[in-house]
Amino acid sequence: MKMGLREILFILLLLAVPVGAYLFVFEPRNKQVEEVREEIKRKQAKLEELEQATKKIPDLGQEIDRLTDAIDIIEQKLPDERKVDEVLKQVWEMAAKQRLTPKSVRTDKPLPNNQYSELPIQMEIVGDFDGFYSFLLELEKLPRITQLPKMRLTKVADKDLAQGQMRAEVVLSVFFETDDSADFGSTKRGRGRL
Repeated sequence: MKMGLREILFILLLLAVPVGAYLFVFEPRNKQVEEVREEIKRKQAKLEELEQATKKIPDLGQEIDRLTDAIDIIEQKLPDERKVDEVLKQVWEMAAKQRLTPKSVRTDKPLPNNQYSELPIQMEIVGDFDGFYSFLLELEKLPRITQLPKMRLTKVADKDLAQGQMRAEVVLSVFFETDDSADFGSTKRGRGRL
């Protein structure tokens, strides 16, 4: 039997079909299968982590109730928008109680956040350091959430003022619940049980 060019091409074509099938069909499919297996392994590991986490919490409903109560306590410390003036009045009275003289008070624009807003209040207070320290301690005891992100103290060298007087330039941030966020907060969390 004589092998001609046509027979050789036919044999090469027959050999090329399985090689081409392997390279263009089976090899890409094997890569896809391996990627899917890796994804399954990752998801199984994540499920095992979640299972371990849920084993640590004996009763999920009780944990949700506990966290809801904690959120309610924090929300109680956020005055609504209308009561920010009361907080400012309390701060003013605390300063006067410590014999501090507020020289200027200026509120900036409220900085909105997801469920609350922050009202920065720039204050300049003059008085003795001990009174200012007592003022800070009382400020810390306020039932509302407040923060002092900026504070600058300088010694006053004014002849009219007594020895040991200081000037404090502070920014007091009062956090409050806006009317929109009050509605949003109660509907977002929902109070239903699982």
